[in-house]
Amino acid sequence: MPSEIAQQIVQQIFSDDKAAALDSVNDAISAAAFDVVQQRKLEFAKAMGFDLGDTGQDAADELADTLSDTGNAEDVEVDERQPHEPPTDELPQEETTDEDNETDS
Repeated sequence: MPSEIAQQIVQQIFSDDKAAALDSVNDAISAAAFDVVQQRKLEFAKAMGFDLGDTGQDAADELADTLSDTGNAEDVEVDERQPHEPPTDELPQEETTDEDNETDS
């Protein structure tokens, strides 16, 4: 018996909603991949002698689920400098002279 997602995909294909069918396939693949990754993590943890029930992973997952993704974003000033360059307020200031400010009129 086909799964619900398979039936949904077939219905979307036959109703000429190909874009929705592709989205459904991508969602199904993502869900299956996530499940496989979680299973491999458990197998690896058991092989290394860890019991995930003894760690704080469950509490961390619950906390991560309760947090919003957007939060209160702060406005950050960007001075467009490279990480290896010092901040502009730490650079030695060059003094300008009257000769530099003259223009040819």
